[in-house]
Amino acid sequence: MSRQRQSFVQRFVPDITRIFEFPNSGMTSVNGSLDPRSLSYESSNLNEITRRQMNEDISAYRYDLDFCRNQLASADLTPQEVRTLQIRVLDCGHNIRSCQHRIQQLDAQVRNAAAAAASATPTFKPQQYRNSTVTPASTAGVKRPRIVKTLDSDDDEHGDTETVMDLTSSGTTNFQRLGFWKCRLCTSQKFLDAGANRVPSAPCKWPLKDVSKMINHFLDMHTEHSPSERCEELGTALAFNRGPFEYWLVRTRAQDLEDRGIIDEFINTLQSGCMPDALRGLSRAAGAFPNTISGFKR
Repeated sequence: MSRQRQSFVQRFVPDITRIFEFPNSGMTSVNGSLDPRSLSYESSNLNEITRRQMNEDISAYRYDLDFCRNQLASADLTPQEVRTLQIRVLDCGHNIRSCQHRIQQLDAQVRNAAAAAASATPTFKPQQYRNSTVTPASTAGVKRPRIVKTLDSDDDEHGDTETVMDLTSSGTTNFQRLGFWKCRLCTSQKFLDAGANRVPSAPCKWPLKDVSKMINHFLDMHTEHSPSERCEELGTALAFNRGPFEYWLVRTRAQDLEDRGIIDEFINTLQSGCMPDALRGLSRAAGAFPNTISGFKR
């Protein structure tokens, strides 16, 4: 009579105590009471607790992995037992990798938090107080710092400082909404001699910064000048504000500029004294140009 073969469960009995190796050499008691050491403030860091638990899980999974590999070395395993152990080996490997990834994330969070805290540390400079009893002679050399405004600043359109426009520079080439232009037609002799019916009624007090307002200003107003003169001045203004003009075409008018050369075509046509046909479809003032005032066409 053949000897009866032992079952898989009876033959493979793992050492379960190898799975519960905690640093404090103990576990939560059977009745559910907690270890008082786990309630101290030193153990209240959730990241440290999670990291320690992940390391404990890795140790347990590695023991499980070694146990399964040792059992696979047995020669009298059935095919079903072999498949079960092989699947368990793969499962242990995936769990170990997952725990390692979680530990890496915790370490990265700690490093990022430390870097953020270091960069957020404020640096204080001692405030210097001026003695109110100093003599006027001692403060004669103290000057107020000069405020310099750049053409590329995206601030309010109306400023309270006088800014000089340097036409010898390349102007504003950055892709931004606002530019800078002081209308020269507002100070021309033709405008000053135009009388009470001139438009605008007075020279512009503030520089033109928005491209839409530049276009409307030269094409709706200054009818004391010829259409070609107004086109030339608008072309010069847009050439000086090439970046804001490109912004106006792409963002404000939603034009897909596959070829940036179209910007040069607009500017060159305007500077030659003519209105580009493509610009008429993008601006109301350009579509109505040349306009009339007081019934007389300029």
